[in-house]
Amino acid sequence: MTPWSGPFEPGPEGHDTHLVLENAQEQLSLWPAWQIPPHGWNPRFGPAPHDACVQRVTAGTP
Repeated sequence: MTPWSGPFEPGPEGHDTHLVLENAQEQLSLWPAWQIPPHGWNPRFGPAPHDACVQRVTAGTP
């Protein structure tokens, strides 16, 4: 395992490290769970493991 190098990297396997956020235009974004979401973006899924959040964003389902 490599060290976690940034907020959008997977992080430790099996840990709830990320969120899926949604804005008013129904756009989805991956976000690190330990950071406050930016104004206009609301949590829609998570905290959950990185892979689960990436799957939600890719599929377009919050």
